Amino acid sequence: MFCKSCGNKIDDESQFCSYCGTKQSETNKTYTEPKYDPTYLKETDATTMGLIILVSSLLLLIFQPFNFDDIDSYNQFRAISSIGALILRILITVWVVNIAKRQNRETFGWGFFAFFLPSIALIIIGQQKKIFAKFEIDNSLSNEDNSLILTDKAQAFLNNNKFNECIRFTKRAIEFDSNNKKASELLVKARLQIPVNEISNKHTQIVYRETKDKQLLKIVSKNYQTIGASVFINEVIAPDGEYYYLNDNRKLTVKNGKIEQMTN
Repeated sequence: MFCKSCGNKIDDESQFCSYCGTKQSETNKTYTEPKYDPTYLKETDATTMGLIILVSSLLLLIFQPFNFDDIDSYNQFRAISSIGALILRILITVWVVNIAKRQNRETFGWGFFAFFLPSIALIIIGQQKKIFAKFEIDNSLSNEDNSLILTDKAQAFLNNNKFNECIRFTKRAIEFDSNNKKASELLVKARLQIPVNEISNKHTQIVYRETKDKQLLKIVSKNYQTIGASVFINEVIAPDGEYYYLNDNRKLTVKNGKIEQMTN
């Protein structure tokens, strides 16, 4: 099943999400993958800019603060303002199209909308949610072939710094073929790139750390408290022992699936 809060896939019998800690309900066992990415932050700067442009345009139209001595100066002003407006429309169109790409939305329609109604387009798209990229599964192909196709798409997402999408597609690729080593490697790379604030909520934080023996630790803590944080390897509670971080000298001592001590 999928977590009703963050959308990550978890064990069918899980009472709590191993990613965000949210308690699951019985009805959640029929939960399908969410349409929107809950980690995506709305691009409110676009909405703010759209409102500024819209209000400024209305004020200029109402108060008409410019005075002209003759028809020539008026025509010159109109020519300069028309060129400036065209440049502004083009810049806003590019901005809106880039946001649409990040949100996995259709870019041509948004670009068309932004060119003719730039301020309105900025206001609206800044409040839109990010749509999850759809899995395209070909039932005529083998599980291994579908796994490879999903892995290629995951690689493209990683190359474009879309780490959450990469994680979704690598997980699905591994579901089709558990021996897909490339997908497993991409999953590790993507998880290590995600900032803490993108995979955490107010009370639970999740970080990933690679060890010197090439294991990926998932550390789930409460209120950024390291001691007592839960440690998982491949979604299974980590065995008791000592774990050394790959890129520094820190050592974790894990007992009963929790961090008992951290030393440098």
